[in-house]
Amino acid sequence: MNHLDEISVEELQDALDNVDEKKPTQRLLAAIAYKNGVSQTELAEWYDVQRRTIYSWLKRLDTDESLGQAVSDAKRTGRKRKLSESQLKEFEETVHEPPDEVGIDAPAWTPALAQNFLEETYGVEYSVSSCRRLLKEAGLSHQKPRRTAAETDEDEQDRFHDELKKKATGAGRHGSLYRSNKKKSVQVEPRAAWFPRGTRPSVELSGQRDWTCLLGAITEDGDRFFSRFTEYVTAEHAKHFILALCKEFEDDLIVVLDGAPYFQASAVTDLAARDDLTFVTLPSYSPELNPVEECWRQVQKALSNRFFDSLDELTTAIDTALDKLSVPTVSNYF
Repeated sequence: MNHLDEISVEELQDALDNVDEKKPTQRLLAAIAYKNGVSQTELAEWYDVQRRTIYSWLKRLDTDESLGQAVSDAKRTGRKRKLSESQLKEFEETVHEPPDEVGIDAPAWTPALAQNFLEETYGVEYSVSSCRRLLKEAGLSHQKPRRTAAETDEDEQDRFHDELKKKATGAGRHGSLYRSNKKKSVQVEPRAAWFPRGTRPSVELSGQRDWTCLLGAITEDGDRFFSRFTEYVTAEHAKHFILALCKEFEDDLIVVLDGAPYFQASAVTDLAARDDLTFVTLPSYSPELNPVEECWRQVQKALSNRFFDSLDELTTAIDTALDKLSVPTVSNYF
């Protein structure tokens, strides 16, 4: 904490001689230890408090008040309502770093965390809704992070990007990405939703086991292409699907495949000999690089909590969901 650079250990010790209360004494002792090289994490263990509490203790010293006043609770009978301009700037810089940088054990900022941080660090009171506004004004937005597999190989992903770029450069090719089969059953797939308080929501189940499989493709221009099968997808299905893509889009294609076995079969790989067709395979454990996954997510959401009497009813619902898809922007995935 740079603001402690201007405070000497001697000054802290002088202030310590003039305080009697337990908490001010702890705060000054912690500051002296910190100046002597003890980390905030170690101090938190010493005093059996959270690391963010130690951060708040040290932050109190960033003031024009005397050190004795800064560590005392006597003057803090009420909370300030607003941040100063300099405090606001510092807060905005803080929330652009992970919360653990200031001793908060959390993976990301929330309005409630920001509210507590502002109160402990600056002694100001903001409502949760006001903290939400402050986070937005600081340049943060409420987002759902995309999942990434722990087994993901970043070097393999880099090689994939390089290969895709190399094959596309100067070839004037039309990039088309698609994913392997998505199996959908007539069985109900429960999903969290909003229901009246005090009720016990339920959805009907059936002993039916009918299902259908989907193959899907989207292009850089936002075009889409989907096929349904009432049997498991094989290399022959994959072959005819790719040939259908060629017929549909006519242009030279770079087809990005996932690692499904039927895409690696000779019936499919032999198609690479065509002059107007190039294959690139997605790296393992990298669904976040495949925009068609977002299409499947939207279909899943549309079909959740719904009971289907028959396979025909399911396929009709799938077709309706596919017609309403918001096709993701391919360039956001590369």
